Amino acid sequence: MVRFAVPSGSVCMPRARYLLTVTDGCGSTVRYRLEIRPLAALAALILAAPCAAALYVGLMAQARIDELTAQNARLRLASTADRTAAGRLHAQLPALRTSVADLAERIDVDPALRASIDGLPAATRSVAGRPDWTELAAAGDVLERLHGTLGSVRDLLQAVALDVAHGEALADATPIIWPADGWISAEYGYRSDPFTGQRDFHPAVDISTRKGQPVYATAAGRVTVASRNGSYGNLVEIDHGFGLATRYGHLSEFVVAAGDTVLRGDVIGAVGATGRATGHHVHYEVRADGRAINPRRLLLDPRLAAAD
Repeated sequence: MVRFAVPSGSVCMPRARYLLTVTDGCGSTVRYRLEIRPLAALAALILAAPCAAALYVGLMAQARIDELTAQNARLRLASTADRTAAGRLHAQLPALRTSVADLAERIDVDPALRASIDGLPAATRSVAGRPDWTELAAAGDVLERLHGTLGSVRDLLQAVALDVAHGEALADATPIIWPADGWISAEYGYRSDPFTGQRDFHPAVDISTRKGQPVYATAAGRVTVASRNGSYGNLVEIDHGFGLATRYGHLSEFVVAAGDTVLRGDVIGAVGATGRATGHHVHYEVRADGRAINPRRLLLDPRLAAAD
């Protein structure tokens, strides 16, 4: 038989201890004194464990939900940004295609003109750090690739455009035509001086024709000299940039003045026999980086070009 006994004390206060009496059938009695507070704490712990576990699981689940929500928001923002960028690119595609087509057309230079430019010294063709004219073929290959990949081409287009502009400027600055209509009376190179008969170097080509015939600028540039100049007589000198310059000597008159800008084919003066000349002709000289070169190397007509 089991009996609980409450120890003596105030009936108004909860008891902190209980007496458990166990009596078996033989009359033996065993008494146990029970402390309520440890039992209550143990019971509370047993009951709280599942609740704590459930709370932990709930908190972890909520944290995961919050993380997924934030990630989803980031993905939506990224998707919106991608769609916006794609929209801008789509709007730019017509302009980009137009730029590509324009550059491709500008790269397609007349083979004869390219051959004349190839006759310039290498240092002249690559002045100021820009590539050799012949390297524009590589730029053409780049343009072909751009037709299929217009995703991030603005910088590349600007670089190619700069190369093309350099090539165009060099083409305009290359002396490729004769300065006058006539016949060659003296070639570039060593010859017998017409006044002394001694062997000397002639740094130009003499073109003989009638007095007063027009003399043309052979490339675009700026007139630096238009005045009397010693044995040259009346001299026009034009700076074409890229280290290139041309001289036109023995003129009878000027049509330009120092500081004028001229284009290829503009009239700059008239044929004469001023200075150290034996007849009416144009002393035509081409200089690259201060050194005279054979004008025939740069002629547009390959049939008249001098052999290397």
